[in-house]
Amino acid sequence: MGIRRKTSGSITVLQVGGEFFGGEETDRLRKAILDEAASGNTRLLLDLSECSHMNSSALSVMVEAHKNYAARQGELKLCGLQKRMTSMLVMTRLIDLFGHHPTEAEALAAFAVSPAGA
Repeated sequence: MGIRRKTSGSITVLQVGGEFFGGEETDRLRKAILDEAASGNTRLLLDLSECSHMNSSALSVMVEAHKNYAARQGELKLCGLQKRMTSMLVMTRLIDLFGHHPTEAEALAAFAVSPAGA
């Protein structure tokens, strides 16, 4: 379980792994996202390929992050959604809120054609 950070040009990628059930791990996710936003980042990719499950608390962190980035004309995208995460986002009707892509490479390419941060 953890959060690893890397960059690809102007895009920050947070690789999120494990399960997020509203405890300390979710607080670390919130802090990692807020730290990126506070640094002025406007392009954030959450790679969830190693994330097996999130509860509503963790999903609310992602919704807050989306609002934060949108308010600053930024973008937050998701990639690597596993079946369980996809089902949860579909059930909560959040799937369309986020730009989501099967792979990191496809998500990074999608940033390249979008206007934020240009």
